[in-house]
Amino acid sequence: MSRNNNERELQSLSRRKLLKAGAALGAGGLLGVQLPVSAALAAEPGVAPFMELSRLLVNHQLDEGVGQRMWQLLQQENAQLDRQVSAVLEIAHANNAKIVEDFFPAIPEGELQDLAYQVIFGWYAGCLNTSKTAESFAFAQALTFQNTADVISIPSYGRTGPNEWADRPNVPVLPLRDF
Repeated sequence: MSRNNNERELQSLSRRKLLKAGAALGAGGLLGVQLPVSAALAAEPGVAPFMELSRLLVNHQLDEGVGQRMWQLLQQENAQLDRQVSAVLEIAHANNAKIVEDFFPAIPEGELQDLAYQVIFGWYAGCLNTSKTAESFAFAQALTFQNTADVISIPSYGRTGPNEWADRPNVPVLPLRDF
């Protein structure tokens, strides 16, 4: 009988711990507490300068997790990324830049300007290039999605439109234009 009581105490204790942990996570979500995508990645020495440069190039609230993922993908493509980020930041600091217009004309054409354009494109598009094999690192956090989030239609299981369950033929979908 004492064994059953001990098992019940352990079960209720684990349930209690689970309930407390769930409440803590829920409260953290309500308070807007954001944990970095990866603590190891956040500790990388190149992430902080990359986010500083991103905030100068893009005048929006930028998500740290998205920035970490973008930095990681850029790092895989470009072995000189940290050096280039430092060079563009030096130009920005030399011009006492607060926004992109303060220093962008001073960035020399070539790899540094290409990097600046790629970072700007990445924040808006959620991927680094327009190829068919481009890896997406953001969708709902991409800035172009944020601009249209209030007017994008809600996905539906309806056959021809939201809440249309009648037996009608599907409307043909035209291919999207390629810009």
